[in-house]
Amino acid sequence: MELWSRLRDDLGRPEIPPGSDERPFLLVAPSAVVLVAQLTDPGSVGLLLVLVPALLAFGARALLDTLPGEVFAALVVVPVTVAVGWDGDLEGAFFLSVTVVLYATWNMGSVVRAVAVTAVATASPWVVAVHLAPSSGIGWQPWAAAHVLLFVLGRTLNRQRRLIDELRVARQALADQAVAEERRRIARELHDVAGHTIAAVVLHVTGARHVLRRDPAEAEAALVEAEEVGRAGLDQVRAVVAALRTDERGTDPALPGVAELPALVEEYRRAGLAVGARIDGRVADLGGAVGTAVHRITREALANVARHASGNQVEVSLHPSGDGVRLEVVDSGRAGPPPAAEGAHFGLVGMAERARALGGQVEAGPTQDGWRVVARLPVARRHQEARTA
Repeated sequence: MELWSRLRDDLGRPEIPPGSDERPFLLVAPSAVVLVAQLTDPGSVGLLLVLVPALLAFGARALLDTLPGEVFAALVVVPVTVAVGWDGDLEGAFFLSVTVVLYATWNMGSVVRAVAVTAVATASPWVVAVHLAPSSGIGWQPWAAAHVLLFVLGRTLNRQRRLIDELRVARQALADQAVAEERRRIARELHDVAGHTIAAVVLHVTGARHVLRRDPAEAEAALVEAEEVGRAGLDQVRAVVAALRTDERGTDPALPGVAELPALVEEYRRAGLAVGARIDGRVADLGGAVGTAVHRITREALANVARHASGNQVEVSLHPSGDGVRLEVVDSGRAGPPPAAEGAHFGLVGMAERARALGGQVEAGPTQDGWRVVARLPVARRHQEARTA
């Protein structure tokens, strides 16, 4: 059953019609072959007329996409066999049969059908030399070898064509994947920048509203802070857009890392969020992709607290853990809204994608009176050795 299934699958593979660049050869070369055969081993007009169906078959192959390979081979091999086998003239017409083997096996998806066409075409010189015109002195062995050689060449070209098609599909899939990944990266960057900026501005504006009547000076200071945060966020958005619209120049400012965490925490403190931070000195200077991920995840976690539970107490802790670092951002005071009210969770998705891209993971979920975000990120061994040296 398995053998029959494979045979059925093989026979069902479609043929590939000749390309537009092959048609001039199919239309011109067969006539040139007949002309050379007539000049080197001339035959009668009747024999030349016998070869006309073979020439028409090449024209049909060039112009018709639906002509099966077996029909094409029969329309060429039979006239050639009859013409050469009549009295041994026009031996060079066997080149038409050889060309049929090349094109049939090149364009046929089925190996079985290609072998069948080759076998019939290869037997043609033997039939002529042994049975139809034995006294002509035609050597069938070189012609048989030529048919087999062209079969191998045709199957090689067929495989090359299939590999090129597979490569084209793979390249398109990789291009689509790269576009999707770039879209996700842009979404993360814009979400981080806009989310952080809006959360900080809202905190400042809320603080200003609360003290507006009893302390106008403090309200004004809070509004000034909100304005500064808004302007800084606008500059960051412009920088992201500029980076997307221009080529990388190698002069862009370094992305923030763990060293910038204290400034981030202080920014939220000034905005009115009660934040405490404990950063282990062994990872205080962690930079690179891991440092940037730590900074961005912390910023997103703080922005989420500012949006959903700005009155909660927040604790940020970062310390080595195994072969990496462990970041934890926990707020407490009152429980935030249930997950269904959180919308599409773009922030949580972005944090998880950042960690996953580095081989780490992020766990986020509600606690009894708040929310906890835990990120575990691997750290390059050379950084660990440098810190312990």
